[in-house]
Amino acid sequence: MFIETLKTLRLHKRESKLGVPHTFRRRYTIYVFRCDACSNIFMRPKSRVDLQRASNDFKHVCHLCDSKKFAQSVGVKMRKIYKLDASSSKTL
Repeated sequence: MFIETLKTLRLHKRESKLGVPHTFRRRYTIYVFRCDACSNIFMRPKSRVDLQRASNDFKHVCHLCDSKKFAQSVGVKMRKIYKLDASSSKTL
């Protein structure tokens, strides 16, 4: 489940060619999710998440859970809801 978007600012220092230290800023956008398998809260940087998936239309699984096993269990639940057997060729 998508919860919120956080923005962070990090300050870094580097030296110029002439040896003068300069500070520069990096802004990061971080998405906060709740795992649909274990309900833990986890964060991902915006650069690693597809923009369409940053919504509640999709399921989100943390790195501690097995995403393949979770996907299979969701498929079983959907087949029970639509009363389809395992050999059905219809896609969900």
